[in-house]
Amino acid sequence: IGFAAFSPSSDEAADVIPLEDQAEPEASTASARVASAVLALRVSDAESRTATTTAGEVSASTTTSSTTTTEDVVESLAADTTSSEAPTTTEAPTTTAAARDTTAPSLSITSHDDGDTVTDRIVTFRGTSEKGASVFSGPYDADVDSDGDWSLRLVMTSGANGAQFTARDGAGNETTKRIVVYYEPPSATTTTQPTTTTTSGSSSPKWSPLWPADAGGRRNVEAWRPLVAEYWPADLVDCALNIIQAESEGDPRAYNSRTKAEGLFQHLSKYWKGRAAAAGFRDANGLYASPYNAEANIAAAWLIASASNPWHRPWTVNPYHGNCQP
Repeated sequence: IGFAAFSPSSDEAADVIPLEDQAEPEASTASARVASAVLALRVSDAESRTATTTAGEVSASTTTSSTTTTEDVVESLAADTTSSEAPTTTEAPTTTAAARDTTAPSLSITSHDDGDTVTDRIVTFRGTSEKGASVFSGPYDADVDSDGDWSLRLVMTSGANGAQFTARDGAGNETTKRIVVYYEPPSATTTTQPTTTTTSGSSSPKWSPLWPADAGGRRNVEAWRPLVAEYWPADLVDCALNIIQAESEGDPRAYNSRTKAEGLFQHLSKYWKGRAAAAGFRDANGLYASPYNAEANIAAAWLIASASNPWHRPWTVNPYHGNCQP
């Protein structure tokens, strides 16, 4: 039924709803084609009624034919309306994101207590944390077992020593605690030095008798591993042994007459006393450890390495060989 085929008279117009007065069609019901069919049906029905009332020009067969056509359109309209229903939409399942762990791990220091005084220069600190957490103090990692118990050895200097420890869990949460421990070196044993009567008068020792020079001679650097491990971090022990090999070939009495460098790590003579004192190798009488004392030489070497960037800057040799990697 074409819309252009109908031209209602003024009487018929009363049954046609102007476009501006028609209610807005619902979006989910009829299409534009269906709306045209409804309007055409309304106009067709008006013409049929007008023809019957005015002149009786339309025969019964025509009326029947018109009625049959109208029913066909209604069936078509019903079919279009049914087919134009909106499809059922299935909502996507909602996924809830897992909550992020923001809880800081537990951390306790069981040894030592804040304010303790110790007489050992190398102090072992102990404590507990949660299982799976790592514990460290500055660049040094503690040994942590499967239960979260940890221990870490640190070298003390005379006076107050601030010891700060941090626990970090797998999610990156951290807990930090700090204590202060005071180190008092044991009093040196007073000994009577032998006096030799000579024309030059009496003599006095140059180095502290507490840390005398070790016997000289080249050695396999592995002989120094246990002592190096007492002062150097575990991941740098092999690196330190590489430096000893390059600088002194393991001889604790190695001496370079050109540079005046002494001992396993070849400390320059002019810096030795200051380094020995800073590392805790000066006795109550003011005497320093011999630069040829292996323990003092190793401890002083880590002191300057820990204060340098990169750590091996004080030496001209490359320490990265074998098990020592950058």
